[in-house]
Amino acid sequence: MLNIVESYIELKKNMATLINKSGYKNAYLAEQIGIPAPTFSVKKQRGNWTETEIQKILAIIENERLEDFFMLELMRSEKDEPRFPVSDLKKSLGW
Repeated sequence: MLNIVESYIELKKNMATLINKSGYKNAYLAEQIGIPAPTFSVKKQRGNWTETEIQKILAIIENERLEDFFMLELMRSEKDEPRFPVSDLKKSLGW
């Protein structure tokens, strides 16, 4: 459960990067989600998106290339986390 929250925080923090990587113009995205372009620019700088705004933006810009980029960023952020072999999991679960 904690991983979900951490992933959401990471997504919210990286929205500006995802928007830049998407190739869409700020003005277009602002219009599509129904906020003024200057407000969109400020939100992009500060990262203070609402959940609804994040959903709307991702519905427009989401594609496989961006998903791969975000997954890579998540993996980089977790590179120092301990890793355990699947065999250890299977043992602990009795498989």
